[in-house]
Amino acid sequence: MRRLLWFPLLCVALAACSQKGFNSNVHVTPQPVADANFTAYTTWDFGRAGEFPATGLEHMDTPQFRAGVATHFTDEMAKLGYSNKIDPDLIMLLHVATEKKFDQQKMDDIYKGYDMAWTQMDEDDVWNEGTLIIFAMDAKTGKQVWSSIAQAKLQEYVGFQDRLDRFNKIVTMMLADFPKRGG
Repeated sequence: MRRLLWFPLLCVALAACSQKGFNSNVHVTPQPVADANFTAYTTWDFGRAGEFPATGLEHMDTPQFRAGVATHFTDEMAKLGYSNKIDPDLIMLLHVATEKKFDQQKMDDIYKGYDMAWTQMDEDDVWNEGTLIIFAMDAKTGKQVWSSIAQAKLQEYVGFQDRLDRFNKIVTMMLADFPKRGG
């Protein structure tokens, strides 16, 4: 079962999160499954450790970035009381997606009643928004037992370490709502 699941770390720019005011631009929504019993879970692993599908973004597809995210994720799970194991109780999956957005309200108010074909949008009117989803699956049943979604406005021009730090900060924020062992 574990080998059939993917660890789709499609690290498409959520790691380059937020413009000014990083924490205020990140929205985290935990989505626990109501009847999930975490007392049976002690170990975890990624869906397919080491097999991260390419995102298509050169700066996110490096082995160094993927290893940095995996190391941080492992450390955060250890803080929660879960150990990383080859034959785990939980399978953890990460998925990232981006979407181009524009300021719909501004455009509606300014250009109401006009043909939008002639309008000019500047760089403040258009941005990319990233979504990171973390899923926890029961390794034996394959059923989802927990998930969390984070969304943020993305910043395109940041260095490697800043991108990695921002991505890892979001992972930490998301896992803050993950059930602790013994708690």
